[in-house]
Amino acid sequence: MEDPARILEDRVEDLARELITTINGADVPGRPNIRGDLRDFAIGLLQDSIVAGEPEEVVSGGVPERRFNPIAMGIPLFFAGGVLIFLFPPVGMMLFAASVVMIVWGAMVSLVARR
Repeated sequence: MEDPARILEDRVEDLARELITTINGADVPGRPNIRGDLRDFAIGLLQDSIVAGEPEEVVSGGVPERRFNPIAMGIPLFFAGGVLIFLFPPVGMMLFAASVVMIVWGAMVSLVARR
């Protein structure tokens, strides 16, 4: 027994080939661009007529959600602050302060998430 989805795909493919044969065989005197017009008409008709189905709810297969942890941003800020404190102290101090805030915030998020 064949898969119903495969049967539908074969049917759509047969209909598309029939449509292609009809459009390629079109020859109307006085209208040299009839094939392009028919192609555009067929595409527009398909786009306007097909009703999209309801999206299925995806059930996660045990994959945990990934949440943003500020520690991941605090560590590079700490190292950038360490370099910039010698080049431009106000910016270095600001990056150090931001890294401390992010690391503390990340530690709190980690502790709360485990409970």
